[in-house]
Amino acid sequence: MALIGTLVGPAVRLATDGRGLPILASDEPEVPEGFKADMAYEQRGGSIYQVWSVVPDGVRDDAIRLAAMSAETLGDEDALKVPQLIRPWYVGEASYAAGARVAYGGDLYKCLQTHAPRIGSEPDTAPELWERINH
Repeated sequence: MALIGTLVGPAVRLATDGRGLPILASDEPEVPEGFKADMAYEQRGGSIYQVWSVVPDGVRDDAIRLAAMSAETLGDEDALKVPQLIRPWYVGEASYAAGARVAYGGDLYKCLQTHAPRIGSEPDTAPELWERINH
């Protein structure tokens, strides 16, 4: 039986009522020494995919965090060049400030007004709160 659920920020909420999208899992990749496997979920088309990234482990994580912090100051055009550095939308955030950017469903979005995220305010379903900035 296939799992069905809803993508909520970086996590998947499993559905018990049959409503949701199919969740397609994948095997964890082999990881060379000095690296680790990070798992995430992406919604593409009519499915939610489990995806893996092999990333540097340890001290290199600090460099990645620094790059992500620097990405917050980029203009939209430059942010589109490094989408993996833009933090994903997450319903558990305390709030999003106007002008903040998030990644959601493979696209980048800009917050139009400061708000507390909640289910139903996802960037692709709340145009009053989010503007898609992919070109």
